[in-house]
Amino acid sequence: MKLKIKNGMWLLIFPLFLMGENFDELVKLIDNSNSVKIYEKNVEIEEHKLKKARANNFGKVDISYGYNHFFEEPVIKTKAFVPAGGSFVLRDVKQQMGEKNGYLFEIRYSYPIFTGFLISNLIKGEKLKVIQEKLKVENLKRDLLLKSGELYSKIYALKSQIKALQDAKKSLILAREKGEALFKEGLINRSNVDEIVAKYYEIEAKIAEVEAEKKSLLNNLSYILNKKIASVGDIENVTLKEKNFQNRPDVKILKNTLNLADVGVKMAKSNFYPKLYFAAGLKKEGDNVLVDENSHRNVDNSYLGLKVEYSINGQDREDLEVAKLNKMKSLISYKDYLKRVESDYKNDILMLKALKNRLNASLREIEARKSYYDFIASKFSEGLADSVDLNSAVSKLAEAKAKRDYIKSEIFFYTIKANVDGGGKWRSE
Repeated sequence: MKLKIKNGMWLLIFPLFLMGENFDELVKLIDNSNSVKIYEKNVEIEEHKLKKARANNFGKVDISYGYNHFFEEPVIKTKAFVPAGGSFVLRDVKQQMGEKNGYLFEIRYSYPIFTGFLISNLIKGEKLKVIQEKLKVENLKRDLLLKSGELYSKIYALKSQIKALQDAKKSLILAREKGEALFKEGLINRSNVDEIVAKYYEIEAKIAEVEAEKKSLLNNLSYILNKKIASVGDIENVTLKEKNFQNRPDVKILKNTLNLADVGVKMAKSNFYPKLYFAAGLKKEGDNVLVDENSHRNVDNSYLGLKVEYSINGQDREDLEVAKLNKMKSLISYKDYLKRVESDYKNDILMLKALKNRLNASLREIEARKSYYDFIASKFSEGLADSVDLNSAVSKLAEAKAKRDYIKSEIFFYTIKANVDGGGKWRSE
């Protein structure tokens, strides 16, 4: 059985490890995510609600035009003495009060002169909600950056694993050729050559398995970024930044929630103030479409009005207590979240230290594995080593290389995570 590599096959394989979108380029695609676009629509919705709240400062104009038809003529009934046969008799008297057809036109302007600071706090609350939605967009981008970074590092690790396995395949091809020569000279049994061939196909199957896993992760990354990502580049050198937890969008969201809770308390307090409203209206009632005639009463019913409103309601006090409790809850949540944020950051730093120690050990392991492989390969060439030992040396060297690159990918991701968890951008600039 012969193992063949088609001409140019390695030329087709190597570019896969040299080309691809680097992480900087992928980060720029986060704005293209459908999740981000959905959250941005929430910002627009809140901005329109803010405009609606601000409109309360200018009062309200209502225009109405109506028509009504009575089945009977509108009349008023009274008792009156009427002459009858030289005397007066008390009888029911009907007097027409209007026509069967009636028309009404009114332009009404109303303005809240004083609402116990309800409107001003309503507007302030809507402003804070706009800020809240914008912060949610930023926090979503932060989450997507971390997810993209995690996928990117895993894909890089798988890509490196494939590269290590490809190197192992090349080593086995060379070993098979030497084994064939030794077999012809009668220095080894045919089973030794077959063992190398079996190992070759075992590694080939492993490459197919890892390739499938890599494509699956690339599909996930493509979905997140809303763009087809066929491959990724190398990992970049990322350094730790100074931490500033207050810069994190999720922390800002909770601070903003505190402000919203405070506004809620002020809005609840507005119910304890009297409210004063002004209204003015141009109103006409008539018998025709133009509303300029009325056979039984005046056409013009225009008016000016003031209204004072004060509510005496036990529920208002309960609403205030609920608002105060909500504010206290928001404060506790904010303080607790800050502790969790700090804890997560410390864990990131601990993980980085452990990974860097593992990387140093991994580099030394590769040196040892390479030395051992060279020794076994040399002995095998002389017919003094078994193919099982050679296969083992090839596999362990490939595993060591894959482990090294996996640890590098983890260091890359956890450095990004530490920078983002610390309140900064993903890399120092």
